[in-house]
Amino acid sequence: MVWLIRFTLLFCLCIMNMSALNFFPEKFEIAERHASITLTCRTDKDVITWRREDANTIENISQSEFEILSGWNLTVIDLQEDLTGNYTCWSDSGLEDYTYLLLDKSKETTAFNINCTAETFSCMEKIKCTWTTNDFTDEFAFRLRNTRDNGDWVSQPVDGVFFLQHSTNSFSEESERMLITGEAASTCCYMKTEQMFYLRDIIKPANPNISICTIKNEGSDNQIVELEVEPPSTWPQPHSFFPLKHQIEYEIRHDGKLKTKEWEEGSKFKVRGSITKLRGRCRDLLLLSQWSEWSEWKNVTDGEKGGRSKGQRKKTRNKKKNKINKKTKQRNKNKKQQHLN
Repeated sequence: MVWLIRFTLLFCLCIMNMSALNFFPEKFEIAERHASITLTCRTDKDVITWRREDANTIENISQSEFEILSGWNLTVIDLQEDLTGNYTCWSDSGLEDYTYLLLDKSKETTAFNINCTAETFSCMEKIKCTWTTNDFTDEFAFRLRNTRDNGDWVSQPVDGVFFLQHSTNSFSEESERMLITGEAASTCCYMKTEQMFYLRDIIKPANPNISICTIKNEGSDNQIVELEVEPPSTWPQPHSFFPLKHQIEYEIRHDGKLKTKEWEEGSKFKVRGSITKLRGRCRDLLLLSQWSEWSEWKNVTDGEKGGRSKGQRKKTRNKKKNKINKKTKQRNKNKKQQHLN
């Protein structure tokens, strides 16, 4: 059993040495600048040796003014960057324990921000959060958690985005702000920040689904494009209880200028005039949330009518015409054959 514990410790240490900046260590202590802190080696050995490993070196620790040894304890005095790193304790049998000592710079930095959005009020969908900082120039680990709902730490982002669970009820008023906690760590330093907000304040719907129903007087100055705009699939239902405000942006055919129109009721909308393309976005009507991202551009004059281009519609018409001509020729042939008989 002792051999297994020691092997596990050594294996974890190897992982931490190779990728210490990719995820948080299981054991770490933090202290502010100029503070003193005591580390304890968890072992039953009487004689141990301490070592400190930073990003560049590994050195044995001996009694000094800033590092005081006492049995299984090591007290670090007047903490600075040069005293941070991975502290390990060793016996004749090998590695016994380790602790990362990091300088807490949470009060020293301001360039550490968390930005969160939610596509819907539903707790079935996760909150999306990103973070930025200018203080850590080296590699570092970062993690987030929803502290209000006692959520787990999330340390593996997807394309730079952290997805956090929440328990907010879509149909009731929020009584408590959400608390998102973020922690960052490098080989020497640690930072912590917190953001508080109501879910309703970070709502940013996904972009809507837009389809072109009909195009009348196509290509002329009297062109009329009828659109149908559907809420994004993640938006809560019933839609009458969670209404959306829509905005359409379109390009004028003659001069390439962009214009916008907004409407609040109904899923269908008409755009008059000669336009070449359009796109849409939406936001919560009652809470005046953030606008969604724009949908992709949809071509009008060269493009889409019921999902088919001009070329596709012409091809369909020619196909129908050829089919009719073929049937007519076959009927005439049959009549001629009957007449001969």
